[in-house]
Amino acid sequence: MDATTTQFIIKEMFNAFDNAQNEACQIIWDSLLSFLASNWLSVAGFLLLLLIISFIVALLGRWGMFGSVLYNYLYWGTLFIFGLIFGPKIFTNIFVDIALFILYLACYKLVGRILTGLHLKK
Repeated sequence: MDATTTQFIIKEMFNAFDNAQNEACQIIWDSLLSFLASNWLSVAGFLLLLLIISFIVALLGRWGMFGSVLYNYLYWGTLFIFGLIFGPKIFTNIFVDIALFILYLACYKLVGRILTGLHLKK
């Protein structure tokens, strides 16, 4: 086996891993959309109920649950919208970790400002 054959095999192996990752992401995304399409009312009701309960608890002085719920809604909601706009293959991009870190910081800072603006956190 010469060097050219070895390089070809390694290149094909990496292509196979990349294709498998893209296919797995597409399958998971399609399953998520199918679930949400059939259960959207239940999911929306549960998320709204969770937000209301956490806000009531925050008004009683314990803002941690509300901050956590708000952060997760912003973070995962943004990712969901990006997935709808650009497709699920965006999550297999090599730079996605950098984008997720930037999104983490932005959501964290935004939740802090919201909590401060509502005078729940001093």
